[in-house]
Amino acid sequence: MKFETLNFRITRERFETVHSEISDGSEPGPRFYILVAVSTLIACFGLIANSTAVVIGAMLVAPLMTPIFGISLALVRGETHLFGRAVQAEIVGVATSVAMGVLLGLMLGYFEPTPEMLSRTKPNLLDLLVAILAGFAGAYALVDVKISPALPGVAISTAIVPPLANTGLCLSLGEVSGGMGSFLLFLANFLSILLISSATFIASGMAKIYGEQPSRREYLRRFGIAIVSFVIIAGFLTGALFSSIKERHINNRIHAALEKELAKMPSAGLDEVHHYTDKQKLYVLADVHTPATITPSRVNIIQEKISQDVDMATHLTVRSVRSANVTAQGSAIFDSALELDGKFGRPVESVVLRNIAIAEQILREKFEDQHAVYFHRAEFMQLMHRNIIKAYVSGLHLLKENEILQLETAIRKATGDESLELIIRTAPENLQSTVGNIRFGWILGDKATPERLAIIKEVKAELYTAFQNQGGFDIVNVNANYLDSTFHFLVEVVGPEICPQEKLDAVRRQLAEKFTEAIDLYVWSRPEVVLTPNGAMPLDAVYRYFAERQKENLPDEMMLMLESSTD
Repeated sequence: MKFETLNFRITRERFETVHSEISDGSEPGPRFYILVAVSTLIACFGLIANSTAVVIGAMLVAPLMTPIFGISLALVRGETHLFGRAVQAEIVGVATSVAMGVLLGLMLGYFEPTPEMLSRTKPNLLDLLVAILAGFAGAYALVDVKISPALPGVAISTAIVPPLANTGLCLSLGEVSGGMGSFLLFLANFLSILLISSATFIASGMAKIYGEQPSRREYLRRFGIAIVSFVIIAGFLTGALFSSIKERHINNRIHAALEKELAKMPSAGLDEVHHYTDKQKLYVLADVHTPATITPSRVNIIQEKISQDVDMATHLTVRSVRSANVTAQGSAIFDSALELDGKFGRPVESVVLRNIAIAEQILREKFEDQHAVYFHRAEFMQLMHRNIIKAYVSGLHLLKENEILQLETAIRKATGDESLELIIRTAPENLQSTVGNIRFGWILGDKATPERLAIIKEVKAELYTAFQNQGGFDIVNVNANYLDSTFHFLVEVVGPEICPQEKLDAVRRQLAEKFTEAIDLYVWSRPEVVLTPNGAMPLDAVYRYFAERQKENLPDEMMLMLESSTD
């Protein structure tokens, strides 16, 4: 196999071509500034839209790298005329680029800073090293005719215009520190390309063609300011790199603590983390998605864990978005995270999450078949060395002990864990309509024909009258149902004692005398007694009495405040 030898020395013919290209590209004319403006606008839109592809397009269009080569070549060869034109093109081009960014930012108004923008506000030594390599690649591509087509790739790697565009956008938002960071990134790129391309031009012999090569002292005089500036910026960026490494270490600790805690919750995950340090205190904002809002106590546990890991006082804020990954097999048996091979849905390795998922599936199927009881979610907890599945349900009635035992047995069998215990937290629900509170089992449904509703309305009116005449008892709610050709009424009454059977029989006789339909009467009697100066009264009657009197005596402003507070 034949290997091609590396030819670093430039020929006279190639020198003339390169000199002509650099000289033409460094001309500070209208076409140059139009390209600067266009590339800056493309970069601005890419930065605002957080589109890397658009930013790359701006790098290809940007002409600012060629004047840097022009300055390098002029300093190497001592060409004053080329130096003046290249410096003018670069300075005016930089000013134009920043001004276009500021102008576009002001025209758009406020916009949210994107990751593409933020990544260019804090340069470090790695950015400087990339610029050095890109500068060498660009200069060598000019010298060697066989690799000149690689110049577009060099233009992408140098990234001259995006930092300037970002500087303008940051200044338009009033973010001076971010703008300074972006401009520092441009300076690092500029100086790196300037010095390394100059060294490449000297090594290729371009200084001696049609002239004599300057002495080392002359080179130091020409490049002294650039070298000192480069060293200063390199020192600053080195410190920034160490700071960045420290920040990455802190960020990894934060991620580890959050992910460890979120791993205990099904369908939970970490979306994004932001942090900063102020006065020796770490402030963390974590965006997470969870099936339930994370409690303050759990946030405190994570916060203390982060504080211990980073050895710094920490203030953690968790911004929680409610979410759930539900499949036919449950909510957490399969992982929804997208893998590098494009696949998802791999089995979850965590035993706790699998047990929760299996429990959720059993509970969900159970309560789907039940009326007036609704399953929400389940979580795992350890209490006094007991492994507990805690289920959250809501409904119109409580479950019986044998129903909970059946569910617990099914969960133990499905998970293979006989130590699991089931605790159900039931949140009571009140269903209300124009007829009052709707009780479980007392819903007419499709039996609510106009004729039956009319009879129910008449019977209710008679019931209110009948119980008022009984004395000491007050109806607070009436439910009706129609089963087996009979009207059934559940009457909820409060009074100084349990409503006696004699009073119930008396009301039933009154209803039988007035109505021909079959009517069954059920009285739910609750003794609620308030002793008053005028004797015993039901609690609801006392409430209504004072509520009406309060309306009469309160000023209008106070009533409006009370009404608004109950909305």
